[in-house]
Amino acid sequence: MRYLVLGAIDGIITAGTLSASLLLKGGQISLDLALSIAVVVATINSLTVFVAEYSHQMKEVREYAYKLSLKEEQRGWTLLHTRALYSTALSALANFAASFSGALIILIPAYFTPHVAMAAVAAAIIATSLVLAGRSWREFVELAIMISLAVAAGLTVGLMFPII
Repeated sequence: MRYLVLGAIDGIITAGTLSASLLLKGGQISLDLALSIAVVVATINSLTVFVAEYSHQMKEVREYAYKLSLKEEQRGWTLLHTRALYSTALSALANFAASFSGALIILIPAYFTPHVAMAAVAAAIIATSLVLAGRSWREFVELAIMISLAVAAGLTVGLMFPII
């Protein structure tokens, strides 16, 4: 779940950051550009998750192997290694899908009507906060504020250092 949340929020922030100067000036984003940004954002995010999760999983495998055999190091590839790699790949794939979706939530509405991009950002923040908070309104408000601040920081960086 954490990688779905991370991917969606990171996709929203990164896509908003990369396209902020163009969107806030009312510029048009082509469908090719929107898809390109979404693929780049999702690929980078999923590869980052893969490396981070893989190193974490391998640390756990080493700890389990040590506890089971009471040896400092065990050579060879085990079933634990295979399962850790599989779990890592699934986490990276889930992050890719969430990050790609998060980026497209911002970029596709901007493709059709540039002026609704900020409304799409607000809707994405609300939807993400609702999903994460469950039934707790307090958590919803806390999450909405945190995500909004992160998005605002990303947009500020995008405006200070325009790429597009």
